[in-house]
Amino acid sequence: MSRPIIKEIKYRTVFDSRGVETLEVDVFVDGGFGRAAAPFGAPGSRGEFEAPAYSPEGLDGSIKILNQFIIPSLIGMDASEQHKIDELLKQIDGTPNFERIGGNTSVVISTACAKAAADALNMPLFKLMAPEGPWSMPLPLGNVIGGGAHSMGPAPDMQEHLVVAVGAKTIKEAIKLNLMVHEEVGKLLEKRDPGFAGGTDDENAWTANLDDVQALEVLGEACRKVSQRTGVEIRMGLDLAADRLWDPEKKVYRYWREGCERTTREQLDFLCELIERFNLIYVEDAFNSNDYESFSALNKRCGDRCIICADDLYASNPERTRAGITARSAGAMIVKPNQVGTITGAHITSQLAKENGLKIILSHRSGETMDDSIAHLAVAWKATMIKTGVKGGERLAKLNELIRIEQSYKEMVIVQGI
Repeated sequence: MSRPIIKEIKYRTVFDSRGVETLEVDVFVDGGFGRAAAPFGAPGSRGEFEAPAYSPEGLDGSIKILNQFIIPSLIGMDASEQHKIDELLKQIDGTPNFERIGGNTSVVISTACAKAAADALNMPLFKLMAPEGPWSMPLPLGNVIGGGAHSMGPAPDMQEHLVVAVGAKTIKEAIKLNLMVHEEVGKLLEKRDPGFAGGTDDENAWTANLDDVQALEVLGEACRKVSQRTGVEIRMGLDLAADRLWDPEKKVYRYWREGCERTTREQLDFLCELIERFNLIYVEDAFNSNDYESFSALNKRCGDRCIICADDLYASNPERTRAGITARSAGAMIVKPNQVGTITGAHITSQLAKENGLKIILSHRSGETMDDSIAHLAVAWKATMIKTGVKGGERLAKLNELIRIEQSYKEMVIVQGI
């Protein structure tokens, strides 16, 4: 079999699920082709420590660098040599965190090269990433009631009110159960609020005129109803996106909808109460992204029964992840390849986390494309869960790809024991 040598690279700008212009790249190799498009986090929800999306001159600046430096350097390289390609991207960038190229620019090149190599070698992307296996299926973690930076109008303060079908036996069943909960929540909201018009947020989660406790009450009722009909256990979770709640001057978490402020200690007690009352299985970004100590306190108090997950705190960054491991700040971490700029960088962070007992959750962004790469990365890296929404074509593109993988590789099973 011939080597997948890069022959040509084309690019264009397309539009993501929010209508924001983003970069799409095609890589042509001997006997294969790969296409990738970059997702984009909402301006109000991007983490402080993740790589910037594009160059300081914006998307046009990134395209200029792509034309002048990246494409000429990649022509003639072997697309299957992921480490070399990603190292070259780092060298061209020349900064610690892709501040010249932008994380979206580098990750879309990194991913398109990997997909082209997999196509040329006649294998799925997950097998290229982990040739020897074993592989496993992640459980889908889905946003059902939205809030925070992703929603408009009256909505909860916390960004995501989530579900995961922990009792599902197949990936298809897990996806279907999340969809059933989403549908049931819509019916409950219609009965509860005469003004509810079926509005949704950036991730196709319901936008509801509720505070966070009320949102969990509605979501809990929907989970119970679906569980009773199907006999499958479904649990709830939260993504607070607490950086957006934190007031650094007053040193409090401000809950605008609820009309209150909480000190860090009060935030800790509040979350412990929610975990206990609603039997939450997952809490993400519970404190601001500089507060390793409070994450650690929550993990110590509740980590035995609830997955305490870090996203903005770690930002898929190996150095920040090491600091969090030392502080025992979380039992899991979110992995978003464009936060760190390359597939290799995301893999290094994932390995570091798993070697130190952390679960990994591969995640989409609020502004998404039809690219399904993270489904393959979740399978290759044995992620416990994949966070990719419940509804919407750009969300279901990842979930439907998992169904295809499950059908084609029946030896894989959903990760159990979360």
